[in-house]
Amino acid sequence: VIVGAGPAGISATLTAASHNLRFLTLEQDSLGGTVFNFPRAKIVMTSPMNLPMHGKLKLSETSKSELLELWTGVLGKNQIMVNEQEKVESIEKVNGYFEIVTNKEKYTSNSVILCIGRRGTPRKLGVKGEGKEKVAYRLLEPELIHNKDILIVGGGDSAIESALLLADEKNNVSVSYRSESFARLKPKNLEKINYAIESKKIRVFYSSNVKEIKDESVILNVNDNEKEIKNDLVYIFAGGELPTKFLEKIGIRISKKFGEAILKH
Repeated sequence: VIVGAGPAGISATLTAASHNLRFLTLEQDSLGGTVFNFPRAKIVMTSPMNLPMHGKLKLSETSKSELLELWTGVLGKNQIMVNEQEKVESIEKVNGYFEIVTNKEKYTSNSVILCIGRRGTPRKLGVKGEGKEKVAYRLLEPELIHNKDILIVGGGDSAIESALLLADEKNNVSVSYRSESFARLKPKNLEKINYAIESKKIRVFYSSNVKEIKDESVILNVNDNEKEIKNDLVYIFAGGELPTKFLEKIGIRISKKFGEAILKH
């Protein structure tokens, strides 16, 4: 049983098929996993690779729709089914084999491959007003959003790419980032955001945190000073929390430091 149908899960699925193994792939959301939830206009940066049962891919940049179309085509061509909208709730070893229970069915398997990624569930800020309808943790259709005052929270690639897409749609975009500078962006994203800042297309509040989200504004702490800015929409990209409880429940030991899971590769 393969758990997850994002890039890793699809690769595992195609590899299993190429070796004529009996397998079942389960995806709690839709085919593509995290990629499925990318904005439609997002450019997906990748590198040349060998896709099992397809051959070499010489892509450096592609779109979400092109990537999903490629995966769907390869799976369809080889008559491979993925069980979408089926969430794994427990995995238990019984008499030498694994028993997998989902929200729909119960399965048994000799082996289980976990391809659930690192994002987990979106990490929340825990601030007043975060439960308002105008707050979201992913951006799906930026081309439908125009002339809004928008705050992006975060300084990673997802946050900056979303800010750039929204700025292109004639929105007034601000970014709140807790650090003093962008230190972990892909070079192309860093170049684009620096240009957007210089051209005053995007406003960035470094060394800032959200204090409160109101109906028509947001209060930020900027260098220990409060600043209230006009706001219609808030998009939070503060990373994800690993499904630690699920992993521990199925018998995986997780090293922790200061209460946080430590990722090891």
